[in-house]
Amino acid sequence: MARILVVDDEQAICWGLVKLGTSMGHEVTAAPSAEEGLRVSADKSFDLLMLDVRLPGIDGLSALGQFQKLLGTAPVIIMTAFGALDIAVKAVRGGAFEYLIKPFDLAEVRAAIERALRCVDEVIVAPRPRHSHGEMVGETAIMQSLFKRIALAAQSDANVLVTGESGVGKELAARAIHDYGPRSTAPFVAVNVAALNSSLAESELFGHADGAFTGATGARPGLLQQANGGTLFLDEVADIPLPLQVKLLRAIEQQEVLPVGADEPVQTSFRVVAATHQDLKQNVKSGAFRHDLFYRICAFEIEIPALRQRSADIPLLATFFASQLGDGSLSLAESTLAEMKHRKWYGNVRELRNAVEHASVVARRGIIMPEHLPDEQSNWRSGESSSPGEGSSLSKASTDRANELLDDPAAEGMVYETLLKEAEAPLLSSAMERFDNECAPAARALGLHRTTLKKKLKQHNIADGE
Repeated sequence: MARILVVDDEQAICWGLVKLGTSMGHEVTAAPSAEEGLRVSADKSFDLLMLDVRLPGIDGLSALGQFQKLLGTAPVIIMTAFGALDIAVKAVRGGAFEYLIKPFDLAEVRAAIERALRCVDEVIVAPRPRHSHGEMVGETAIMQSLFKRIALAAQSDANVLVTGESGVGKELAARAIHDYGPRSTAPFVAVNVAALNSSLAESELFGHADGAFTGATGARPGLLQQANGGTLFLDEVADIPLPLQVKLLRAIEQQEVLPVGADEPVQTSFRVVAATHQDLKQNVKSGAFRHDLFYRICAFEIEIPALRQRSADIPLLATFFASQLGDGSLSLAESTLAEMKHRKWYGNVRELRNAVEHASVVARRGIIMPEHLPDEQSNWRSGESSSPGEGSSLSKASTDRANELLDDPAAEGMVYETLLKEAEAPLLSSAMERFDNECAPAARALGLHRTTLKKKLKQHNIADGE
């Protein structure tokens, strides 16, 4: 049996958590404020603290340090109805074990309590943020999960690979990792690898010595040297030519660069945050990208979801972009927000921002109506599906499999059911893996009731964490 302290000013929340904790066999004490919680903690030891952010008097995050002095290594679960990147970072930085968004499912809380009590020695620390990353906003479960991964990456110095489609905000994530990290006061050097001149790429990255080639008057430090002490952001890292990959690998491993035409290497120290919209693992398999370099830049991977995977965030993003234009008085009609949520946004957040900027030009009365939006863009990218396994590639695969089943006499009468099961199983498996095998957040992301999800998991023999 564990002793749990719940600090929340909402009586219903306290009642529900006390009932849940008691049903799990634990002793639960509730306090309506941080001050009362601290008073109780001074007289009694607890194994777990569940702390709300918004409280009367001292807020939860401000009181977190005082609680930790009293409770020692007891894990802390932060609870808030106001999910944002800065709160997630502050929570992790303060040593919080878990970060829950209200309203939450009791099954989700149960799983968090069980994990916390199993891992009482785990403490995650993220540095204090220096800048606001306002454009990286979201209230959906998938974005809250992303914020937590960014916070975890920031408190480390490991190299990070950021993946996702074009326009999802990979550079924003990279800058957040840098600004919230231990190298925040040092340079953040962004390199768009695809934009480098192929003949001068080596000189751009590694620098050159005086007279190294025609026109090289004077020594010039490369981008890797300019990132000394800070972060090197390699955007479109999949486009690095193979000959340069060998040299880059050595630079990362040895923390030194050899400028073109130089005899001696130059010491430098930088953290790598790389980004790509390509399937880098597939590039490794095909030989287009070195496997040893892949493992060097991908100590920790962060995948940023496409905008259509979090359509509930579209109104939040659209109103934010509108507030940044002109004098901030621009507004959007409900019908406009409904139209925005209906669109696919293959250009992701970048396309959405462009649409709001376009509409602001033609919305004379300061209210953006649906007709002010630009025409919806189709998935025009040649040879590239909107995401792995989606769009034209998925349609073709589904069509080929459907024809295969229709041509199979043994499948007669079961074609629909067979094709549905084959498509449904990997979807459910991916969702469960993304949300650490927890049904409640996976069900929300899928748009299913938790009971329905559990039933389907059982049908497909997919294990869940409950």
